[in-house]
Amino acid sequence: MNEQEIFEDEDQSVYQFVTVNHATVKLRRDPELNGYQIVHMVSTNPADYLNSELQPGTTYYL
Repeated sequence: MNEQEIFEDEDQSVYQFVTVNHATVKLRRDPELNGYQIVHMVSTNPADYLNSELQPGTTYYL
C-alpha cells in the first residue's frame, strides 16, 4: 500500500478547529446541513467526553 491509501488526503479548507466550552473540536463543513459536523474532540476534562453536544457526528452551527 502506498501512503495515499493509508492516509486520507484531507482538504484543509473543509476542516476547521474551534474551541467550544473549553474543548477543542475538529469540524467538517457539511453543505447539505448548512453547518458543520464534529469529527473529533480533544479536551483535558473527562466530563467533556460525556457531553452529547460535543460527540462526533453532532451537527454544529457557527
